[in-house]
Formats: sequence, C-alpha cells, structure tokens
Amino acid sequence: MCGRYFLAREVSDEALLRILETLEAREEECKRSGDIFPTDAAPALALGRILTMRWGFPRPGGGQVVINARSETATEKPLFRGALRCLLPASGYYEWDGAKRRFAFTRPGGAVYMAGLWRPGADGVKRFVILTREAPAPARRIHTRMPVLFEGGMRRAWLDAKNSLPDLLRAAVDDVDCAEAQQG
Repeated sequence: MCGRYFLAREVSDEALLRILETLEAREEECKRSGDIFPTDAAPALALGRILTMRWGFPRPGGGQVVINARSETATEKPLFRGALRCLLPASGYYEWDGAKRRFAFTRPGGAVYMAGLWRPGADGVKRFVILTREAPAPARRIHTRMPVLFEGGMRRAWLDAKNSLPDLLRAAVDDVDCAEAQQG
C-alpha cells in the first residue's frame, strides 16, 4: 500500500507549480517538497480550492491512523462514509519489496494526482486517505496495490461527485516507471 509519496523540489508541471506557489504564499504548515509521510500536512485539491490536509483518518478505537482505502470497497466502509473526493499532487510514490528495498514509482512526463477521500476530523483538521487499486504488471512485482493515479486532465472529473466512481477508476493511469531508490 502507499505509505509514502514525494514531491520533487524542481517541478516542471505548470499546474503543480501553481499549487505549490499558492501554498507558499499562505505560509501554512505544509510539505511542499520531499517525502510525505503519514500524519504530515500536505497539499490537496478539493472543493475547487487548494487546501492543506493531514494524511490519515483516526481509527475509531485509537491507534495508528488509516492512510489508505481500497477503491473497490471504500464506499461500503463506515470509516469512509460521508467522505468527499480529493486529489493529492505528487511526483511519485514509494513501495518496498519483500527484501525491504525501496522503489520509486513515477509517471513518464511528470506530476500525477493521487485520488483520495477527505473529511474534517473531530478536531476540525482536514484529513485524507489515499485510494488504492490492484497494481497492474509490472508494478505488481514490487507490490500488489498502488494508488489510484490520474493525469492532470482528469482533475475536474475526479473532483465532480456526479461522476461515477467505476467509470473514473477505468480512466486511472496504469503506466508508471519503477526504479530502485536510495534509502532515505
């Protein structure tokens, strides 16, 4: 499952650059580059705006936060009931293989937008989870799941709740590059 993702310091994607510049101007606590870990504050797109959200829904009984939701079953789970759609801009994400080697997954051509669900927490903090799906080959050789990824042209479609989830999931990106990454 996606347990860490990253935003490159140098961004060539114009839309992503505007998102990061908007957050920079607000001077909010938010990761604008580097590795993003569960519970970090990160940039998100929702409600037609650029927002800062914290990664992870609190578990009802306490303990570690829930960071991912299976796209196939999220709408059936009480934890995600009432959650809204969001997008998390990223340069890529990491997965680890059985030997604990870290691999970076990126999209040819730059930025991707990971599909997510969000809601305000009891403390008023906006929180998100990343939607995952079955990984296609060759990504499956590293991990059986991957984030639901969209190219920039799908942003509006994903954020519009009127659009069917199954139809949108069929438009998700399958083509990712994978390379072993330095441990960091």
